[in-house]
Order: sequence, then structure tokens, then C-alpha cells
Amino acid sequence: MAIDLSAADAAISATKKGLEASGFSVVCAGRDDILTVSVLAGPDACAECLVPKAVLESIIGSELAAAGVEVGSVEIVYPADLADAG
Repeated sequence: MAIDLSAADAAISATKKGLEASGFSVVCAGRDDILTVSVLAGPDACAECLVPKAVLESIIGSELAAAGVEVGSVEIVYPADLADAG
């Protein structure tokens, strides 16, 4: 199943706006049926403002379901994950 990235992006727009208000940007990517949501920290990002990954995954899953966007699973990538990989 291919993920409709524009529909997924629109479905999570409220969460994206909330994260952007805390200094983060959000990038969605799809591979097979996995939606990867990368949360990128800006220079003034509030690291303490991030909820646990499981909570964000649940919020995004609910937003996707409410909008009728089908995905097999949601993977959350936080700034610390990117720092560990680099």
C-alpha cells in the first residue's frame, strides 16, 4: 500500500502547528505502508516540550484514522535519534 503523503500531512496539521510553536519542524516520508514522521529541532526548540514517542505516535495515529488516511504503522524520529545516528 502506498501512503498518500499529502493527505497524511494534512491530517496531522494540528500536531505540526503545535510542534512548530515549540520550535520544531515536521517532515513526513512514506516507505511501503510505514509513515515516518521526523521531528526536527530548530535553534530555539523546546526539548522539554516533546511528549514521549508513544504518545505522539498515538496522537498522529488518531489524526490519520479520523481523516481516513490508511497507514500500516507510524514511526516517530526525534532529534536525539538523528544525533545518535550521526
